[in-house]
Amino acid sequence: MRPSQIDLFAGLGDLEVFSEGTPIVHEGSLGDAMYLVLVGAVEVRKGERPLAVLRAGDFFGEMSLVEPAARSATVVAIEPATLFRLPHFGLQSLHDRDPSAFSQLLVTIVKVLSDRLRRANALVGDVGHLADWLAGSMV
Repeated sequence: MRPSQIDLFAGLGDLEVFSEGTPIVHEGSLGDAMYLVLVGAVEVRKGERPLAVLRAGDFFGEMSLVEPAARSATVVAIEPATLFRLPHFGLQSLHDRDPSAFSQLLVTIVKVLSDRLRRANALVGDVGHLADWLAGSMV
């Protein structure tokens, strides 16, 4: 992105600061924004099970940019964290004001989602192999 596009993008959201242990979003709550981790670290949890640790440059909540819906996980700051919050309507504003920056943002999100899906598929495959092995050893 060009500096002017970065300035435009930055103007569409807000900075939020969280102390260690503070929940940022809750599973089941309405997802209305994407978050970009600028400083610190956050943990993504499904129930009490940790799923991932995200650090500077990582983002979460991107699905809410496409369609506001229930959050699929809880995210908690595991150290002091500064995040950039891009609300759902910010994506539409970016589209209207700079279609090129909008396209670059969407391509970045799709690449990350593709990588996450690839890793999830590998994990499901590993679980399937383990289940097959366990079923075979019990016969």
